[in-house]
Amino acid sequence: MRRWAMTMAMSALASGTAQAAAPYVGTWSRDRLNCSASADVQRQTVFTVDLAALSLPEFGCELATFRRTATGWVAHASQCYGSDPTLEEPFTRVIHIERHGVTMRFTWTGFDSGPLVRC
Repeated sequence: MRRWAMTMAMSALASGTAQAAAPYVGTWSRDRLNCSASADVQRQTVFTVDLAALSLPEFGCELATFRRTATGWVAHASQCYGSDPTLEEPFTRVIHIERHGVTMRFTWTGFDSGPLVRC
């Protein structure tokens, strides 16, 4: 019983730490109405980030690693596929993620998502 209680306490601590360390994880959109829209609308408007992958409008990346910086996070995304015909697939992209209060912003060369709210 003591071992079980210790295991549960460690699991709770680990999961709490993981959630606190990754506030960018979740589903984001410029408008919360898009969060419950049709799949076609979501594909064009919703940003989804988990601990190891990204799904963004117009492209998705099967692998992503995140590094904290002074201004937010940098995602190194690889095995990406998208609608840009000028890019060879799969491609790699560096994405900057900034959190401002309850909003999130994704930027990379030539793109700025603008402020996004959590779905």
